[in-house]
Amino acid sequence: MRLNSKLWLCVLFLPLALCAQEAPLSGTSASTTPTANGPSQPESTVPAIQPATPGIETGKRIFGVLPNYKTVEKMSSAYEPLSTHAKFVIATKDSFDWPEFFVAGAMSGLNQISDQDEEWGQGLKGYARRYGASLADQAISNYLTEAILPSVLHHDPRYFRLGQGSAAHRILHALSWVIISKTDSNHNTLNVSELLGSGASASIGLLYYPAEERGGGAVRDRFITQVSFDAASSVLKEYWPDIRRLLAKRHH
Repeated sequence: MRLNSKLWLCVLFLPLALCAQEAPLSGTSASTTPTANGPSQPESTVPAIQPATPGIETGKRIFGVLPNYKTVEKMSSAYEPLSTHAKFVIATKDSFDWPEFFVAGAMSGLNQISDQDEEWGQGLKGYARRYGASLADQAISNYLTEAILPSVLHHDPRYFRLGQGSAAHRILHALSWVIISKTDSNHNTLNVSELLGSGASASIGLLYYPAEERGGGAVRDRFITQVSFDAASSVLKEYWPDIRRLLAKRHH
């Protein structure tokens, strides 16, 4: 199956995310909540998908490279939906932030070394085609999943960190974000923007990928790669503040 190099980049950083998982404070116990019909009961654990809130935005680039403009680091007070303009601003920043041009160049080089899209050949011409396709994939997917479809369907494209709980709980929360999202009215919903947008982006690739990449299998692989990359990047976004703290401690 065709795998995008950016997906491998995310996967390689996942062990660091797990190392950054902060242990719960010692000596703490589960809080209790009194009920109307009896003694206090332990408070339930935080659900995988919490109500979205405006919160505090996290660092704009993970490791100074991967765009992180649609992540909210901390839950705060009342939920406020994004305007259509704000959704397009996020998609534009995620697509054309200056490190993305260098990342696309590096990934295109790796794809050329591994001879992906063999029909494009080697040399400068082959590299230019891979580079153009990489930028097109990135922009088309971002605008469809973060701006166009969320505006039409009234979805919120942001990722809201859980920021607490066990590693398994936080990872499941992050992975679930490609399936479940928030609406502009603060309700859980199927993430049609992600699924339909990624599928449409993979299909649009039929217009510029070589003939060998225009079959149904190639479209399926591009779709799976895109959704997998978004899921893996959500895990990185969940743990990025923890990773920053871990790296800061090692510098001191």
